[in-house]
Amino acid sequence: MYSKRAVLKASPSIVGLISYSGKEEIFQGSGTIIESDGNSGVILTSATLIRCRMGRNSVADDVKVVAHLSNGHSFDCQILAFDFHYNIAALKIQSESDAPLPTACLAHLDDSISVDPNQLYIREEKPFQLRPHSKSFNLIPGDTLIALGRYFIKPYDVMATTGEFSLDCCEYDCKELLRVNCQITRCGIGGPFINYYGEVMGICFHDMGFTPFLPINVASKWWEHYKRCGEPRRPWLGMEVTNLYAADVDILEKIVQKFPNVFKGVIVEEVMAGSSADSAGISPNDVIVQFGGKTIKSFLELFEAMWDKVGDPVEVIVIRASNSVPLRLSMVVDEATSDNLYSWPLWEHAR
Repeated sequence: MYSKRAVLKASPSIVGLISYSGKEEIFQGSGTIIESDGNSGVILTSATLIRCRMGRNSVADDVKVVAHLSNGHSFDCQILAFDFHYNIAALKIQSESDAPLPTACLAHLDDSISVDPNQLYIREEKPFQLRPHSKSFNLIPGDTLIALGRYFIKPYDVMATTGEFSLDCCEYDCKELLRVNCQITRCGIGGPFINYYGEVMGICFHDMGFTPFLPINVASKWWEHYKRCGEPRRPWLGMEVTNLYAADVDILEKIVQKFPNVFKGVIVEEVMAGSSADSAGISPNDVIVQFGGKTIKSFLELFEAMWDKVGDPVEVIVIRASNSVPLRLSMVVDEATSDNLYSWPLWEHAR
């Protein structure tokens, strides 16, 4: 019943999508109406809908996308923006009705978890109740999320499946992806993951045995930046990082012994030679606790802080198990280019 209530709350904003290149079908997927201004709205979905089958980074010729709403009405979409690295696209829909289009409730993920050994507890199941839009939602491994989609032919039924949030790696070039241990159908790609409150947590993609998803934090940041600047601009630090709680316990032990008050942060797994992180002196197993004057408790917090500092010099404070005091380092947030970013593979190769 918890899942059904959440699905019923979110389903009016879920649309079925089908795209064509001329008269040839390209893809079927789903999307979410995230903004509405009267009878005009913005749909967030997967860029697979508009990708050319023969090219990794190009839009198909003469693209047409049709959206099917929950009430059975269908409308042509206008492509507003897309990003093949994140595999997302924003579409505009114009309804013929004067009634406002239904929009989803979005809740940014709070992916911070404390490793404080004094905070041992057993999680208690809380009664489910619908709530208004929240600013954030703390997502913990093992939490249940619900993947939603809408079928692209009549009667345009809603589709739903549940799974557990997992820390397992997605092994894609897009390192911002998280995963849930459930499977969706092909036409569910681009639809949302929601929590038990009916709030959108991210955008669903597809793989065998699990479902990768892009956190709504990343998608929202991308879309807000595009509306403000009219072009994509992404940060690149030249290092791979993860949340501190995901580090091996032997590494955590050394850090906690040296810095007994540090229980949240972002740990560096790898540093690319010649990158800004390398030039600044950041090393593997360093823990980033402050970035550009902002305390950093999680990976998604670091990502958002980086996005606002592209091209600027910033101070980074890290702790290192071999040092007794935090280190203050200076680095420049580089802009991502085609040399250091890769797009998603085609459907045939990456499912």
